[in-house]
Amino acid sequence: MRIPVTAPGAPGRIHTVTSSLTGVDDFTFLNDRSDVVFAAQNGLNQVALVHPDGTTETVLTAKDGLASPTSTAVRGNRLYITNAGLNEPHDAKVQRGTIDPAALNCGPTS
Repeated sequence: MRIPVTAPGAPGRIHTVTSSLTGVDDFTFLNDRSDVVFAAQNGLNQVALVHPDGTTETVLTAKDGLASPTSTAVRGNRLYITNAGLNEPHDAKVQRGTIDPAALNCGPTS
């Protein structure tokens, strides 16, 4: 969902960007000025990228070492993912990957 902030600072109309993702535990925006989102889907063992037009793509899976990812965070050109959010015998860990914000057509990172 996207909720714009109006000039006086009040919330605007809610706009659903995508409804095609299931099992999203947590998500983060690429940066403060971006509408690109990385979403952790723990039951599916994957991280999805949500574009501003609502299209989605899977960018990481269990083949990349994910095991019940619970959260994502972006700092500069790094994507951090926490693992082991479910009650399965997973080793809790934080994984890090490199991203290219310019390739995502989202402007500079903050």
